[in-house]
Amino acid sequence: MNSAPATLASGEGNPLLSMLPIILVIVLMYVLIIMPQKRRQKKHKMFLDEIKPGAKVLTSGGMIGTVMTVFEKTVEVEIAPGIVVTLVKPAILSSATDMA
Repeated sequence: MNSAPATLASGEGNPLLSMLPIILVIVLMYVLIIMPQKRRQKKHKMFLDEIKPGAKVLTSGGMIGTVMTVFEKTVEVEIAPGIVVTLVKPAILSSATDMA
């Protein structure tokens, strides 16, 4: 007898072929979720590194202010005339001029 049809019927095919859907899902997740997130993180880091005094910024607390002083890890932001707060750089979300 020919044993080839019996092996195909029992589901013993190429193991790589049976894992193909899982591999495709992982690759799709990487392309659709992880790559864009890395791109956003890189863009935000570049934005934080380029902050200069006088720039209008939006904080994570929703306040809009003007950068007064920039240090290595912190930034002093004036949120109202005479009121200056110190924020860590990651607390700055974006430029307030982007909101106009």
